[in-house]
Amino acid sequence: MSTITAASRTAYVHWLTESRPPSLTWARPSPPESNQPLLDLIDHEQDRADITRLNDRGVRVSTVRARWAARPRRGLPDAQQWSGALALAVIQTLLGQRSVAQLNRWMVEEVLAAISMSQRRNLKIPGRIALHTALRSVRVQHPGPDVAEVSAHVAIGKQSAAMAFRLEALGDRWLCTALELAPPRGFKGLVPRADDRSRGVGSDQTGC
Repeated sequence: MSTITAASRTAYVHWLTESRPPSLTWARPSPPESNQPLLDLIDHEQDRADITRLNDRGVRVSTVRARWAARPRRGLPDAQQWSGALALAVIQTLLGQRSVAQLNRWMVEEVLAAISMSQRRNLKIPGRIALHTALRSVRVQHPGPDVAEVSAHVAIGKQSAAMAFRLEALGDRWLCTALELAPPRGFKGLVPRADDRSRGVGSDQTGC
């Protein structure tokens, strides 16, 4: 019996050639630099409002004190006190609690006509005259020495109304040249909005 011996085999290790592509980093190209400077949209100037204490009627009054704000011209009435009385008088007139004639001296014809038309509509709605009205707050800013921009909060019964109007100096007194009112719910007729864009600041023509 013959025996066959298998020849011994030697193991070899063959290293594979690197076949992967080189690594790449994907990134969006940066935009080209612009010669135009960026817009500075941040308001670096903070408006400061000096808020006085509540007066004996509980009215909160404030005047904007900022670098852009002007000082009212000497000889004019105090815009805070005067505009507060005007705001309350306007609401009472719209409700029929005052006569429109009481505002003749303090408003231009366009604003007075809008108030008169709104008053006639409101008089047809019962119960308006009996409503209690009260001034809650007044905020005044002076974009010019002869101009005052006013926002006011007036209570009408258990609801509230927001007002905004513009005052311009006429001699030694204020004259209302624009008026907007946001009435409370249910007061559709109480919406006068009028202005006199032809009037210039410090005009000597009354228009009333």
